Amino acid sequence: MIKPPRQRWLLVLVAILLLTNIATLSIYWFKKPDRDGGFGRDREKRMGQFLVDQMKFDTAQEAAYWKLRDSIIVIQKPVMDSIRNAKKRFFDLLKQPDATDSMLTARSNEIGVLQKRLDSVTFRHFQKVRAICRPDQLQKFDTVIKEIVNRMTPFRRKLGGDSSMKK
Repeated sequence: MIKPPRQRWLLVLVAILLLTNIATLSIYWFKKPDRDGGFGRDREKRMGQFLVDQMKFDTAQEAAYWKLRDSIIVIQKPVMDSIRNAKKRFFDLLKQPDATDSMLTARSNEIGVLQKRLDSVTFRHFQKVRAICRPDQLQKFDTVIKEIVNRMTPFRRKLGGDSSMKK
């Protein structure tokens, strides 16, 4: 009985590894991404759970928090949808070669008003969450809220410090 050469086994092994790599990569490539770019319910739940975990809420506080969280999401969603639509209308002005500065200003002011509304709603929400904290949790809340706000504004990169401080 003749033994096949070792190179043939190595070639088969490389082919198997290549096929498994292709299969793995195709799973990642063809997997449907989240409709909202990763800002969906799972992310909302993780952000909420982060606060619960950090604050070490008791059962009553946690129940009150999730009730507040559900109500804020119902309020925020239409405002966020309006901001998204306002930004689409703003950038649709690129298609108009005769877009004036007053048109840009009007559309950007619309975005600003909606963003202001969203920020006010979010601020009031965090006030209510702070109100359910015990006195011994308030300092921790104030620290944790800074991290949450940083997570809510991912586009602000720290390049050698806070860019607002350089002005």
